Amino acid sequence: MKSRILNKFIVALSAVTLITIVACDYDYNEIGSDLVQGDIHHNGIEKYTGHAIAYDKATGPVQTNNMPLNTLGVYNNPAFGKTISHFVSQVQLASVNPTLSTPVIDTVYLYIPYFSDLEDTDSDGESTYTLDSIFGNANAKIKLSVYENGFYLRSSDPGSDDNVQKYYSNDRAMVEAHKGTVLLNNSTDVSENAEFKFSAAEIDRKVDLGGGNVKTVERKAPGIYLQLNKEFFQQKLFSAPAGSFVNNNVFTDYFRGLYFNVEQIGNDGAMAMLDFSKGKIEVFYNDDELDTDGEPTDDRIDKTMTLNLTGNTVNFFDNTYNDTFLNAVNTSDEVEGDERLYVKGGEGSLAFINILDQADLDFLKPNPVTGERVLINEANLTFYIDKTAMTGSDEPLRLYLYDVKNRRPVYDYYIDQTTNAANNKYNRYVYDGIISYDEDDRGLKYKVRITQHINNIVNKDSTNFVLGLAVTENISQISNAALKTPFTSGTTDVKSAPVASVISTSGTVLYGSKSGANVPEDKRLKLEIYYTKPTP
Repeated sequence: MKSRILNKFIVALSAVTLITIVACDYDYNEIGSDLVQGDIHHNGIEKYTGHAIAYDKATGPVQTNNMPLNTLGVYNNPAFGKTISHFVSQVQLASVNPTLSTPVIDTVYLYIPYFSDLEDTDSDGESTYTLDSIFGNANAKIKLSVYENGFYLRSSDPGSDDNVQKYYSNDRAMVEAHKGTVLLNNSTDVSENAEFKFSAAEIDRKVDLGGGNVKTVERKAPGIYLQLNKEFFQQKLFSAPAGSFVNNNVFTDYFRGLYFNVEQIGNDGAMAMLDFSKGKIEVFYNDDELDTDGEPTDDRIDKTMTLNLTGNTVNFFDNTYNDTFLNAVNTSDEVEGDERLYVKGGEGSLAFINILDQADLDFLKPNPVTGERVLINEANLTFYIDKTAMTGSDEPLRLYLYDVKNRRPVYDYYIDQTTNAANNKYNRYVYDGIISYDEDDRGLKYKVRITQHINNIVNKDSTNFVLGLAVTENISQISNAALKTPFTSGTTDVKSAPVASVISTSGTVLYGSKSGANVPEDKRLKLEIYYTKPTP
């Protein structure tokens, strides 16, 4: 994970960049937080606290096929519980219909890069890295077992409304029932299977030249790097029925991919976020050299066959959630709101927010007789973190606010085109939702700007839809994943969750809108609207 010091530096850099961008291109006002501070009557600007009722609900199983990123491993989150993440992927030939004579495999390697940053390279060419997107105890070991997948992952579902096949986070049994019987990562090195760890070490592929001489022939950034069972691949690839390699449609039906099964060791764990599409299997083999007529000669040459981890994929989650979290999401109060909001990624939970009651609209909308109106300068929803509940838990960098019914961001998201060259996770900085830290380097709050959203409701009669709140791993990712069991929130049908939330491992506990003995009044959810009264 990136350090919070680096995060703060990036936020500061974003703020400097933002000042320039806003001055040139936008009419945003930092009224509430930066200019007014404690004086809400500054230059005639006043603050109005609007109605906001918020509660949370569990998503249940979520669609997890063909996600842009996936997770693998074991993550114990003190605030929510434990998740074990498994993965299955098709594999595809980098070059179809290869010419083969009498191939014999030397070695087979699987490589899936981690998210990492290059720190230094010495004079011998050896590099050091730091890993990003590793959650939990980075030094924890897990049991990683790789098998052949025997279940065919379809792309289309003729029986569905959209003809798109959907697989869900709790569908692992269908793959387990068809997995191969041979352990593919069967190296005698237990760090590749029974005691696997997400290591930051550079990967050096070495070749034994004989006579005690070993040569490094390839260096790779850190990643999952496993030697696979060459006897299995000799049989699977080089004793395949004729025509199996003619194209990838045929090949993925013949060899249906790899299944990555994870087991916890002890009570600890670590989980990585990975882009499996950058993974590959490299099969190093030797074969007859062919003459110009395509006939074998007496010579043998070294060759490589590459299989990419592309095609259809599914992430599976085994969740053991704690009683506090389960009780919270199963006892939501849609009328008065909840004291706490549990917002969790993966197969987790979402918060739902109703804003602006009739009294708010009567105050903010133009006077039907005189036509006078207030000028809304800025509007924010501010969510404070329950720091006690989040003790020991990784805090999500960002939250995402969206229109639940139409499954799209609020309007403020679209008009904010600010970017951050240092880290694109901080793009759309004005829209915000980025965590703020207190003096103890603990998460304090999240603020989301909804100025234009409020303006559209007040001045353009836009429908005041229910808002959803989710964690996000990528603020640019606004697509949606289906819920296996849709539900109703108030009068709104909830059929999906943001993909950016599904791929996230993290969650947060926020103070809600309902007052209570254990809810500090100054930490309750707030809808703050800064406005200017009309001049007489």
